[in-house]
This record gives sequence, structure tokens and C-alpha cells, in this order.
Amino acid sequence: MKLLVITCASERVEELLKIIDEHEVHAFTEMPGLRGSGTTGKHMGTRAFPGTVSLILAAVSAEKADELVDALEGLSRSCAPGEGLRVLVLPVEQMV
Repeated sequence: MKLLVITCASERVEELLKIIDEHEVHAFTEMPGLRGSGTTGKHMGTRAFPGTVSLILAAVSAEKADELVDALEGLSRSCAPGEGLRVLVLPVEQMV
């Protein structure tokens, strides 16, 4: 199993959720409206630093993880430089 940790601009979350749905991932957690800073700049939900990010966590099979990462790379290429979409793939050693 793999854990996908996906962050994207909150404005892109509907596109992200559509991809997740198309790939039949029905178990995930979404944390919308988060604030943070990274390579794409600050996203603090303020006038000085507009926008927020959404975080999606999904534990999936290794095969499904590869499939989703491929699909999400396409979405990432369509994002403007300041939007940023990141996907971390982590091993799941145990799930209870």
C-alpha cells in the first residue's frame, strides 16, 4: 500500500477530486482551506497572500498509486506556476 499526500490550490480541488473519482478511489480524506508556504509562494487566505491550499490523503494499492500519479502529473502541467500541485507517495507499513 501507498499513502498519497496531495496538495493543490483550493481553486483546483474540484479537478483533483474528479480525477480521484475517475480512478475509483472512494476512500480519501480532504482538508480544504489550509494555509501554508512553499515553492509556489505563500497561500494565507489574505489580500497580501491570497489563496489557500487543499490537502488530500488517500491510502491505495501500489498499482493504483502509480495510476493516480500519472493522471495527476497531467493536472500539474496544466497549473499556473503559482498554483502548484504536489503529490508525495509514502509507503504504508501497516494499516489497522
